[in-house]
Amino acid sequence: TAILQGAKHPCAFLVPGLRITLTDDRSGESVTETFQASGGIVDFVDHLALDTAVTPTWRLTGSGTFTEQIQVLDDQGQLVPAETERVCDVDIALRWGIGYETDVRSFVNVIATPKGGTHQAGFDLGLLRTVRKTIEANARRLKISAKEIAEERLEKDDILAGLTAVITVRLAEPEFEGQTKEVLGTSAVRTIVAKVVDTELGAI
Repeated sequence: TAILQGAKHPCAFLVPGLRITLTDDRSGESVTETFQASGGIVDFVDHLALDTAVTPTWRLTGSGTFTEQIQVLDDQGQLVPAETERVCDVDIALRWGIGYETDVRSFVNVIATPKGGTHQAGFDLGLLRTVRKTIEANARRLKISAKEIAEERLEKDDILAGLTAVITVRLAEPEFEGQTKEVLGTSAVRTIVAKVVDTELGAI
């Protein structure tokens, strides 16, 4: 309870329909707190964001498949390499505010990855690519010349300023770097997340 006091539990946002009820009897008087977020990661972003919103909180969802080699037992009981198809589900919520701080949280199968990894790299790539394309497509309406776009090309830090986002991916047997599982290493996830961001954000 000490860890959760004054804050919502991340799992209540990340697992749809999950309700967590904690009772603290240490003081001799029962204190009960319930954590539940019907809006999922959209509520998570709204909970994390401290500044006034510039955009709505958008939710981007999608999935992709990839193949990887695994070891399986053959008829003789020997380990042999085989290809298997994996599915990666992507669920992202994000919004921009008037501030300059960036708060991006990433998760793999409800496991926090505070140091990011391929899912966060894919998010950054898709976000930068989509915002650049949107500006170029609307240059005339925004009264921006092609020369200005080329000379003052938006970089990642420009896009991330004022952004609050939660990135979640779900996949079987993810590869993590190191023992602490703080960094996702499954390389195919980068392309899948970037494509979901590009497709979903580009359609807004």
